[in-house]
Amino acid sequence: MRTFFERHLAAGFMTLVAVAVVVPAVSMSRPPLVAQEPTVGDKPNDVAIFMRAKLGHAQLVLEGLALADYDLIARGAHDLALASQASSWQVLQTEDYARQSREFRRACESLRSAAKDKNLDGAALAWMEVTLKCIQCHKYVRDVGAGN
Repeated sequence: MRTFFERHLAAGFMTLVAVAVVVPAVSMSRPPLVAQEPTVGDKPNDVAIFMRAKLGHAQLVLEGLALADYDLIARGAHDLALASQASSWQVLQTEDYARQSREFRRACESLRSAAKDKNLDGAALAWMEVTLKCIQCHKYVRDVGAGN
């Protein structure tokens, strides 16, 4: 009989697999993202470009999880954590934003550690935590930007 943990891990992994299949299919049905980048005059928005690069690092992690390629997982986690220290990352100067950035880096380090230990289940769980941190922070930035 499967344990509670195993059932939830399996459900989480199936969600990741579904996202890995659906997102590329949806992306293929629309024009390239570069053509949609926000611009100011003739200059592309630096934050939008930075976020696209961050998405590329996240795709490495997901590919690594799907293929059990621990080097890809570790590299993606490292690149995400490193990106969170770049000046382009610092879109807000609040203590809540700084705290969320620290929590994101800790989640990335857990992911990287699981990859180095060749622990696919641990890496999958850590990846869900990294993803949750991304979503929470993006929500916070939207809410603060909207004045809420």
